[in-house]
Amino acid sequence: MSSLATSLPDQAFVPLTTPLDPYHDVFWEVESEPELGLTPRTKMLALPAIALATLELHAAPAKTWRPTTRGLVTEASIRAAIWKDRRGYSLSAYEMALNFQALFFHGDGRRGGNMPLLGLDVLRGIDRLSVCGTQLWCSMPTSADPFEFETVRLTTALKRVAPRAALRMA
Repeated sequence: MSSLATSLPDQAFVPLTTPLDPYHDVFWEVESEPELGLTPRTKMLALPAIALATLELHAAPAKTWRPTTRGLVTEASIRAAIWKDRRGYSLSAYEMALNFQALFFHGDGRRGGNMPLLGLDVLRGIDRLSVCGTQLWCSMPTSADPFEFETVRLTTALKRVAPRAALRMA
């Protein structure tokens, strides 16, 4: 009778690797990310619907990353890049927000409404922190003509709607 160890191929003893390994490898060697003030009272709700509908992730392949920070938004950035790598395209803003809401805040994200508010705010944090060059871009009406659109970074779009968002939040 042979033992289990002698009957299994050598590959059975190789450690498993995950797409998050680059993040886990440097986790204790890097600084914590800055406080980004995640809130369910997110300014993302002030964006026009076209901005959320056209949100697009620009990121290098996740396996090439060497993160310089650790934290919730850093991990979310890597996960978004992995989704893009695996699917070949970005998830919609709503899908990403819903996934982040469920993963990081232990809820389905739609309780009490139709929008995963904290998940949307994580998207804001991803663009603001810009880990390993990760950016979110969207279409926004130009200031000269509301029927003409231009592609801008999410951070820029949020600055454009900031005065309106401040009035709604008050």
